[in-house]
Amino acid sequence: MKNLSLFILTIVLAVSCAKYPEGGLRKLAKGHIMGEWKMNAYFMNGFDYSDTVLVQNFKETFNEGGTFERAYIDTAGAYHSYGGGWDIAGERTVLKIFADSTYKLTPMVNNTATNFTIDRLTKDDLWYSFESSNGTHQLRFSKIK
Repeated sequence: MKNLSLFILTIVLAVSCAKYPEGGLRKLAKGHIMGEWKMNAYFMNGFDYSDTVLVQNFKETFNEGGTFERAYIDTAGAYHSYGGGWDIAGERTVLKIFADSTYKLTPMVNNTATNFTIDRLTKDDLWYSFESSNGTHQLRFSKIK
C-alpha cells in the first residue's frame, strides 16, 4: 500500500510539473512572462545567427491584462514601437502575439508569425520559436524588468 501511494504521488507530480523543452515550468508561465524582455540571441535551425539580426535594442513587454508592446531600432536608426495583445494557449506551450506590425529580423526573415512555440520560460529567460519556409527560428530574450 505504501509503494502504491508513493507511485501515485510520483505520477501526479510528474503530470502537474510539465516543463518546457529547454527549461521552466508550464504552470508558472503567465507569472513569468509578464515584464519587459530584451532579445539577446537569434538561432536558425539550431545555429546562432545573432550577427545577422537587422534590428537593435529589440524589446517585448507583456503586461497584465494581455496588452503587449514591441520596440526596436531598425537599420536606418529609426525607433519603432507597436502595441497589441498576447495570450498563452495550447497547454501553455503556445505564445500568441497579436501585434500591430511585422518586422524584418534578418535579410532573409520577415517575421509575420503570430503563434510561437515556447521553448524556455523562466523568471529570467524567454525563448520562443516559429517555423517559416527557411526553417525554425528561435528568439532568445532576457528579462530586464
